[in-house]
Amino acid sequence: MVNGLFLIVDSQLRMAKNGTRYLSMRIADRTGQLPVKVWEADDALSELLTTGKIIELQNVEAKIFKDQVQLEWDGRSSQAYRVLTGDEADYSQFLPHTPGNPKEYWNYLSGVMASITNPMYRKVLSVFFADSEFVAEFMKVPAALKRHHAYIGGLAEHTAGVVALCSAAAGYYPRVNRDLLLTGAILHDIGKVKTYRIQNGFEGTDEGKLLGHLVIGVQMVERAWEQVAGGDRLEREKLLHLLVSHHGLMEWGSPIEPLMIEACILHHADNMDAQTNKFLTIMREHQSSSEWAPFDAGLGRSIFVGDCHGTDDSVADCPEGA
Repeated sequence: MVNGLFLIVDSQLRMAKNGTRYLSMRIADRTGQLPVKVWEADDALSELLTTGKIIELQNVEAKIFKDQVQLEWDGRSSQAYRVLTGDEADYSQFLPHTPGNPKEYWNYLSGVMASITNPMYRKVLSVFFADSEFVAEFMKVPAALKRHHAYIGGLAEHTAGVVALCSAAAGYYPRVNRDLLLTGAILHDIGKVKTYRIQNGFEGTDEGKLLGHLVIGVQMVERAWEQVAGGDRLEREKLLHLLVSHHGLMEWGSPIEPLMIEACILHHADNMDAQTNKFLTIMREHQSSSEWAPFDAGLGRSIFVGDCHGTDDSVADCPEGA
């Protein structure tokens, strides 16, 4: 039986094969999400149990459906749940947080920024990261709403991961401009600070929906460059190229594909960190005894987790040879 407080992150009224209606919901706390089916639902119940509401569950039965835990109750009974009032609701406790240590991410990024020698890149970075209010937002917002690093601290975690991969590549491949690559890695998703906001969940801002984080990021870096004044045109445009091309392919949202070795490395580091996070998230949330996780729509496949499922952080916690 499941008890406790949960945030409704998705709620849709659907029709069952037998002609009855039911609510298909997903509820969440800091540890993750659970699917819910509320049978025998109607319009009134759908309007009551809407996305963004906080509910208190009371002895709700958990079942296994397609190798996943699922909660179910009869919508004609009000004993299974209670909807919290506005005065009772504290949304911060229900949103997922990065499984890592935000302080470590910040210390790592600060150390990398201190190692950059190009004076213009250092000045541009300081426009953002010497601003305590900006840093607070950067360390808080998710890196995406659903696809990867979709939790508080997700942008900082993702940025640190991309920077670490780029740093390793800069030390391995000859002729890579390390300062350009690492500055681009730190700033590649900077527009997401204005693209996402945290209220009673994660949602996109009007600016983010209308312009997208690539355009917003370029605008932010252009204004920072003008603010510090100096540097040559090509130096500025190479940095902006890393930002606009980091999605790699036009069909993936890049207005232009990578045309420099630094842009190539950044794109692959960005994609690698995002895809790896999807695998790690599935591994952390997988609770059944099966060595295979259920089909994941985001990846488009079921992945083999072996003995690594349910770990708190990464594959480093898995037994040798798993």
